Amino acid sequence: MRKYLAAYQLALQNVLQRRSSLIMDRVGGVAVLASLYYFWLALMNGHKGFFGYSKAQMISYVLAINVLRSFVMTGRGWELVGDISGGRISSYLVRPMSYGGYSLSLDMAQKTVYLGSAVFEIGIFAALVRAQFYLPRHFTAWLGFAATVILSSLLFFVMEFMVSALAFWTSESGGPLFCFELFIQFAAGAFFPLDVLPKVIRHILDLSPFPYLVFFPINIYLERVKPGETLRVLAIQGAWLAVMLFLASRLWRRGLRGYAAEGG
Repeated sequence: MRKYLAAYQLALQNVLQRRSSLIMDRVGGVAVLASLYYFWLALMNGHKGFFGYSKAQMISYVLAINVLRSFVMTGRGWELVGDISGGRISSYLVRPMSYGGYSLSLDMAQKTVYLGSAVFEIGIFAALVRAQFYLPRHFTAWLGFAATVILSSLLFFVMEFMVSALAFWTSESGGPLFCFELFIQFAAGAFFPLDVLPKVIRHILDLSPFPYLVFFPINIYLERVKPGETLRVLAIQGAWLAVMLFLASRLWRRGLRGYAAEGG
């Protein structure tokens, strides 16, 4: 555990040192936040509600997207692809630690910085535009939201790790990873609430792990999900996490068996 904590601390320092990259990433996040905010504000102009969301709930959904995109959907997939394709992963495999645990430590360091930045950005943005906030009235909503966000972050990490591991078989694995990241934001509700989609598509998506990354955690925060239903969401997240861990582990071991280092 100490070595992973040390890796987390070193990665945290590294992320903070790469100021230009961090600033550009956050500027992009603010641009997306502002675009979504004014889009939905214009769409709801003159309406008290939209698809069952009050105006305050819809604005809060948009603002919460920025937080979950920063914490849940921030990952090291591209670095893993580079490590495998460039042969750099060889130096990690000979060390007395799990590469998955090491990668998770680095991932959490990046998420920590991005989460803090997102909360700060939302606070400044909301103050400037005087945005309406929806604050949960019950402590169980806060607790359920925190629990689902942690599980969704782990679920995204495992899924991205699994897709990135395709680099063991092809040098063009960046393509699947790009498509994965683009599709998952749509399917998770990271652009808009999934309630706006036709019911058939909603039902299909509900059979996948994607809505449990963003859509359901935010709806728990907005108290649109009952406490009993929150437990069901947590159970489904846990089940999907177990399935993805199993698949990722099998894929990783199979990739290592046929791995041949080509870089330094």
